[in-house]
Amino acid sequence: MRHILRWSPVRVPVGEISYSVQFQGEFERNHKKTWVAISECSGMTETSCDVTMDISSDVDYDLKVRAQLGNITSKWANLSKLFNRKETNLTTPSLTVKGSGGLRAINVSDVKKNINARIYYWEKAADQQIMNTSIDQNLYSIVLQKGVLYCFQAQLFISEYNKFSNHSDPVCESANDVPDTISKETLITVSTVLLLGVFILIVSLFLTWKIFCQTQSAWLPKISTPYIPNFDSHRVDVMSEEDHSHEYCHVVQVLLQSEPLLSQCQALPREESPHCKQIQTAGQSTS
Repeated sequence: MRHILRWSPVRVPVGEISYSVQFQGEFERNHKKTWVAISECSGMTETSCDVTMDISSDVDYDLKVRAQLGNITSKWANLSKLFNRKETNLTTPSLTVKGSGGLRAINVSDVKKNINARIYYWEKAADQQIMNTSIDQNLYSIVLQKGVLYCFQAQLFISEYNKFSNHSDPVCESANDVPDTISKETLITVSTVLLLGVFILIVSLFLTWKIFCQTQSAWLPKISTPYIPNFDSHRVDVMSEEDHSHEYCHVVQVLLQSEPLLSQCQALPREESPHCKQIQTAGQSTS
């Protein structure tokens, strides 16, 4: 739906010719009786003008152009008949097929906001059983069956005008190169992601362990175990009831109160018992 107005050039021996273009729509022609100058195409030296933005309605338009050399201008040259954009012929699109294995990316040119494409594809050896799908964007992906030769064609259309372009030249592709195993690039990518995940896990566990140790030392400090002597290493001498030869005792002598304590202590022989310590205790008699 791009509209280009073209005209034949004016030849002059000296100087350069410039051109100006004007348009007239239904409103300007029937009500205002005026022409509208296209500013982008005034005083230009090219012999073509893009009028797509000016022909913006589905009404009849008239276009005219004139040449100018200095102060000299030519007469206006008009279209042979009024033009309506609904009569636009859609150009034949170009179709390219790219990809490897069973996946193919199909690109169709000239697909725009209000122009869609229809893609036809079929198995070449299946009596031209055509399958088709409509797309509203340039790129379309399709999965092919292994070992089958497919052919593709594209066609532009505008649904609101029910207009279709001619079919593109067919492009045939085979899916014989479908890989049975994972590609090397995919394997490298998966391995890299797995190694990175393992590394992150190890670092996370190490940092968690360090934080736990610091927290434990702060809130649960270590306390030394109290010393407990080993009583089994100490020998205890236990004497039998019958053995009194090594029994140590004190000799206690009870004296009457009237007897002098000092004289009695001096009178006691020290050799009375070699193993006994003599202790004298004064007792008090009772009546």
